[in-house]
Amino acid sequence: MFKRITELLRKIWYSVNIVSKGNTIPKAAPSVEEAIIPFDPEEFTIQPKELKAMINSGRKIVLLDVREEWEYQQVHIESAISIPLGQLPKRIGELSPVDEIVVYCHHGMRSLDAAYLLQQIGFKLVLSLVGGIDRWACEIDPDMQRY
Repeated sequence: MFKRITELLRKIWYSVNIVSKGNTIPKAAPSVEEAIIPFDPEEFTIQPKELKAMINSGRKIVLLDVREEWEYQQVHIESAISIPLGQLPKRIGELSPVDEIVVYCHHGMRSLDAAYLLQQIGFKLVLSLVGGIDRWACEIDPDMQRY
């Protein structure tokens, strides 16, 4: 057993030395660090009042509604684009990784999943609206239809 562990450590040492000398392995997937670091929801969320302030300031933001199409038709935040969460992997090309994106859904769970997905594939400026459109309606636009 000791011999096997020693052998494995030598292989690891050898691979580390190769990488540190400038020989890199092509990156086809996230690195170990990227894949293991847990997604911290607090880091990728925005409160409705913060989003309203961003919109009022004229900041260029892409509002992404990941609810189903019937939900979007019922009510949505003005200027939002609709890409249901289930279609997001197929329609990712409709978004730009350099845009600042705020994702929302009904209560904030699907948008958190969408934000995580977008982060994993290289989108860096993605936030999820806490409480979704329901909380937006309560705090920002009380005239908005709730369901």
